[in-house]
Amino acid sequence: MRRLLVLGLLLLTACESSGDPEDPNKGRIQGQLSPFQGSTASAGSSSARPAVLQGEEGRKLALAFSRAFAQKRQQLKAAAQGLTSPELPILMPRAGKEALARLPQEEPSLEGEVLVRLEEAGLDEKAALERVQRPGYRAVHKGFASEFIHVIAYEPLDGHMATLAETGRLVAQVGALPGVRFAEKNLRMHAFKAPNDKAYGFQWHYPSLNLPSAWDVQTNESSPVVVAVIDTGIRAHPDLQGQVLPGYDMISDTSNAGDGNGRDNNPNDEGEDEPGGGSSWHGTHVAGTIGASTNNQNGVAGVSWGAKILPVRALGRLGGSSADIVAAMTWAAGGTVTGVPANPNPAKVVNLSLGGASPPQKAYQDVIDAFPNTIFVIAAGNENVNASNTTPCNQQNVICVGSTNFAGKRSSFSNFGSAVDVMASGGEMREDLNGDGYADGVLSTSFDEKGEPAYVFNQGTSMASPHVAGVVALMARLSPNLSRAQAESLLKSTASASSQCNEGCGSGLVNALAALKRLQGGSQDDPPSLGITASQLSFQGSGSQQLVISNLGGGTLQASVAVSGPQASAVSLSPSAVSVPAYGSDAVTVTVNAAGLASGEYSATLTVTSATGAGNATVTVRIRVGAREDKDAFIGFAWQDLTGEWQVDDAAVAEVRVARDYQYSIDLVPHEYYALATIDDDEDGTFFEDTDRSGFWRNVDAFEGIPLEAGQTVTGISFDLVPLAPIGDDAPEPNPETDVGLPCDSSADCPGAGRCNTNYLGGYCTYDCVADESCPEGSRCFNGSCHARCTGPAEGQGSCRSDYVCYDDDTGMGLCLPDCREMPNLCRLGCDARGYCL
Repeated sequence: MRRLLVLGLLLLTACESSGDPEDPNKGRIQGQLSPFQGSTASAGSSSARPAVLQGEEGRKLALAFSRAFAQKRQQLKAAAQGLTSPELPILMPRAGKEALARLPQEEPSLEGEVLVRLEEAGLDEKAALERVQRPGYRAVHKGFASEFIHVIAYEPLDGHMATLAETGRLVAQVGALPGVRFAEKNLRMHAFKAPNDKAYGFQWHYPSLNLPSAWDVQTNESSPVVVAVIDTGIRAHPDLQGQVLPGYDMISDTSNAGDGNGRDNNPNDEGEDEPGGGSSWHGTHVAGTIGASTNNQNGVAGVSWGAKILPVRALGRLGGSSADIVAAMTWAAGGTVTGVPANPNPAKVVNLSLGGASPPQKAYQDVIDAFPNTIFVIAAGNENVNASNTTPCNQQNVICVGSTNFAGKRSSFSNFGSAVDVMASGGEMREDLNGDGYADGVLSTSFDEKGEPAYVFNQGTSMASPHVAGVVALMARLSPNLSRAQAESLLKSTASASSQCNEGCGSGLVNALAALKRLQGGSQDDPPSLGITASQLSFQGSGSQQLVISNLGGGTLQASVAVSGPQASAVSLSPSAVSVPAYGSDAVTVTVNAAGLASGEYSATLTVTSATGAGNATVTVRIRVGAREDKDAFIGFAWQDLTGEWQVDDAAVAEVRVARDYQYSIDLVPHEYYALATIDDDEDGTFFEDTDRSGFWRNVDAFEGIPLEAGQTVTGISFDLVPLAPIGDDAPEPNPETDVGLPCDSSADCPGAGRCNTNYLGGYCTYDCVADESCPEGSRCFNGSCHARCTGPAEGQGSCRSDYVCYDDDTGMGLCLPDCREMPNLCRLGCDARGYCL
């Protein structure tokens, strides 16, 4: 989430103190780390490093922390052996000072700058300045946010720099002038950091919204709806080719734009918007969720199946001003921004995965009210606070979106409260609840550390909002005259109430199918049809998840759930039967009690049966007990000196113990600190490697400072340690470690009790089975034998080994079977040109 930097940071100091620092000259920082608990084996051999650790400067920062962590580890080891004491520490060579571009620490308001909304439209700079002069100041026209809203900077005549308090007084004075409808501060905003596409099988966030069934109702493949993405801009990506319309760069500040000029017709994401010169590629990730090329046999799918993306760049290296964002909103909707050419492709839907800590702003509301036929979809924010103070989500007549995890519950970071209208999948990367080996993030278009196209998991309400924007685009394609009020009402009235929360999660999780069917006037006479949003639930020890059961048809679906399999006694259900209305959803809570189970992998099977003949389904429950070794972590706090160089003091590094449930408390001298933490998973003494779980404050979407004063206690500095893995076009198999499907000459070549099926090309390691739970993870039972799972079903080899093709098994994935072109006697009815039996 890109946000108002300082106001948000000040929220941290409002936490209730839990103990004062022992030294009155120091402050205290407290929190808890949440390490990802899934298997790292399938997380990819080359993880996508967080932007803060990218590039040469990021490497230097990682090296400084690594040296400090290694120093701390050496001290702990020596102390355990009785070889050292506080008076005689064993020291490692100090790291030299490393240069890093300083992250600007500006106040959220741009000092001296005022947004002025005049009653008259189309006034030029001179006429506008005549109306807003103030004694003691020189008024400078800085640009236009619309044909009514002007950006005015007030420069004190005595040469001093305008202060925030002074800016506030100017706002009040200018707002009272004749001909001025309102005036307010210009705020600095930041971005808010789930078909046959090969990586579609990893996009768990689409079935959770009932999108696969919704696509049967409507796609955007013909006469596509235009969706504006107001963000960091978009960089060319193969999976966005042909989807992006000519847009505009609305950043007026040359230093913020990073492209050598101000506003222009090139909305390219220039990158380097993260500390150390790293690049978030935030706008490209958001755009991919809305409109990545879909059903094209490559990469990921987009929610809208083809909506045209209108990129409007408003966030640069320093974030974005509310003036530029208002201008972007105006232009995207088809309005006039003085000095900017008209937009030939006005957007029906506008996505804003950005915001900041502020009450509602009149400038935002002015443009929203000016375009009643444009639907604004806005992220709620990632601070785990009430969204009533997060703008523009808290504006009237917008759709404010919170984030849910794989289980359909509010993500730990998502803002909440009455401002939130609906929820959508935004991820929770500390978890792997679907057991695919990847942290439960939203997978979309991005770039790797070298700037090459990639597919990257991310989390945040920034990722939830474009899901809703894509669904609204589907609704607008079905009903071109869709109104803003109608869209919001349909989303709310059809949302899954099981995703509501006590803190305020709006109407719950968006149900794309139900919204489209309601808009279409879906008939209650349609027969009920059973749908489930997950084929596997994964548990790390004891816990609870929701199994969402949907009625993909009309009438009322009566469905019951039963447990079977080796560990059925460890699984309980509440309730065990549901009654689901037409095109609606309900949930069964699945609870695992792993007490008494030894370390290992266990499974059970949920059988969902429809009482009306509307279909049956099975869901695998995977239970891992003690499979992931708990390891201590290290956390460090860096600060920047006056030259912008990183400093990591010896006292600013601490070991975070498993035995304390990864809770920590550290006393530090006053500075503005940046926190990074990691676990040396491969135990090679080198930190922040691709195989190491790592994280930083605030989360994977935003690297933020922590102001600390003497005597102050800042609590709640808690964050996740996760492996971030990109997926290329050649997406890996769901479980690359499985021995099912390996080539063999005899059963001796197959590990364990596996046998070699020599009737298959090159031999095929397998196991005998009677049901899916009899097969190792990453395989399924087919005709009495376990077969390897694969991605790219019905499109040829997919992720199968050479001379094998991926057969569609109706789960969104497939099974690897021989290419019939290499085995002429395999098929009774013949073989097609792709290698499949007819």
